[in-house]
Amino acid sequence: NKMKILRDCALAIMAFTSALMSQPAPDDWEPLFDGKSTDNWTPNTKVELFEAKGDELHLFSKRNVWVLSQQKMKNFEVECEVKIPLDYRGFNSGLGFRLSNEKGKPIGYQCEIDRLKPAGIYGIGMGGWLFPTKTKHEEYNTLIKDLFIAQNWNHFRVVCKESTATTFLNDKQIAKVDSIKEISGHFGIQHHGKGGTVKFRNLRARKLLE
Repeated sequence: NKMKILRDCALAIMAFTSALMSQPAPDDWEPLFDGKSTDNWTPNTKVELFEAKGDELHLFSKRNVWVLSQQKMKNFEVECEVKIPLDYRGFNSGLGFRLSNEKGKPIGYQCEIDRLKPAGIYGIGMGGWLFPTKTKHEEYNTLIKDLFIAQNWNHFRVVCKESTATTFLNDKQIAKVDSIKEISGHFGIQHHGKGGTVKFRNLRARKLLE
């Protein structure tokens, strides 16, 4: 009858409105890099090179180094594009999140950036490899097959809400971990100390509603 149809329509509109309100607006993105300086970033130790060049951040180090953002977020979406150097096949970098301990080795989490485990999740002082685990390697290798192209810019995205972190590589979901500690922390970029210069661009983040 008409009353049931009207009631169902009203419920559908309320559900749609609620879903829209739970998501950040498109203009809520906050740039983590202003495109011209390193002002927003602080290395946790001495580095050989950390500079803004064009619309890119360039990082080179002979030791494992993290460079942390001023911003701290708990529930968020963060993304960037990365190009790794090709002179060392074992090159290793990362996009860090919920990082603490500004001096020395940070504690928190990273979305892995390398040829072997791109978009995997590693707990820095938080349990090591969270994904892929030893029992998930076959599933993981299927997910990333031919997805990371070292010669190209690769897009990484992390969505972190409460105890769940989800990573995406070139718009494909890779990892989902439900055991993330619910803390607020910095974002970070890493150079593991071997290989040439790693380049980042289009770094930005936005808070997700609690």
